[in-house]
Amino acid sequence: MVMISPIEKLESKWHITSRILNFINGISKERSLNIISVPYSNTFMFLDVILSMTSQQKKVLYITNENEKDIQILKYIKRNTDFRSYSYIRDKNSHFENSYLIICSHENAYGLDEKFNLIIYDDLSSFSNYSKKQIEDLLNHVKYDRLISYSIEPIFNNGNILEIPTKKINMPMTEPRIITTRIDISKEIPYVAYEYLNWFMKSNRKVIIYVPDSYRADKVYDYLYGLKGSIRKYIWRYTLEEDKKFQSLLKSREQTGIIVTEYIEDLNWNITGLDIMVYFADDKSYDYKKLVYICGKVGMNDSFSNGEVIFLANSNTEDMEKAKAITRNFNKMAWEKGLLNI
Repeated sequence: MVMISPIEKLESKWHITSRILNFINGISKERSLNIISVPYSNTFMFLDVILSMTSQQKKVLYITNENEKDIQILKYIKRNTDFRSYSYIRDKNSHFENSYLIICSHENAYGLDEKFNLIIYDDLSSFSNYSKKQIEDLLNHVKYDRLISYSIEPIFNNGNILEIPTKKINMPMTEPRIITTRIDISKEIPYVAYEYLNWFMKSNRKVIIYVPDSYRADKVYDYLYGLKGSIRKYIWRYTLEEDKKFQSLLKSREQTGIIVTEYIEDLNWNITGLDIMVYFADDKSYDYKKLVYICGKVGMNDSFSNGEVIFLANSNTEDMEKAKAITRNFNKMAWEKGLLNI
């Protein structure tokens, strides 16, 4: 029996799986389908699609940059089916001749010469380090009959589009607040940002402060730790060596804290009561896509997305505004589809 998943409620309303199957089976003249959704969305809808294809002995390539132990679609397959004809490609020496489902990362997909009946590029299950252009270049390299991209934006401009603007019903995506200041934020903090941190701590929240690099992260940490007042005791500097300690800190319902880090991907995003502040949000390392994925880290483990994301910068950039527009558009689409009533 197939387990109940949050996406099934959305699926019953939009008939997502049937629309995908109609596309695959040739009803659509287009070879590509862009499924647009919020970061860290569910992949449950692909289970029946993959099983339908593999039951016909058709080959499916599933591209994802999730950690091998955390691949969501594989967990669904193992828990809900007896299908085991799959292979994970770790390097160019991996063999998959007898498998109908092949799973690999973005980089390892470049070594595949075989033509696939269907390719699914999952850009949403983990933090995305690849731009739209990089994904498009890869998908122009591999051979396929049908292609599905699962991302925050269309990968192919001439493909069909299917929109899933929320992960859960009545769960809006967090739209970022932008705070700009003329001061050197590695040495000072604007009063309004300081008040946010104070309020987060009084509300027993957890805050991650993202900084573009270790040098500036150290400076921000030193400055915040040196402040007089109540927030000093909550300041932590994240290190990879102590990752387990920080994961425990973030998962604890009782513990509050402010964690300064340059590692966007490492800290677990499935956290209750999380707020995020992005220092130097105008830095060129933060393109709009990374900023949207940072916004997606907030609220996904709460009954209601009441977390805040704050972009702190010296100037407002096009990427910051685009990230804000994308998150707002997801909520607009969800509202128009009747998926938000709050």
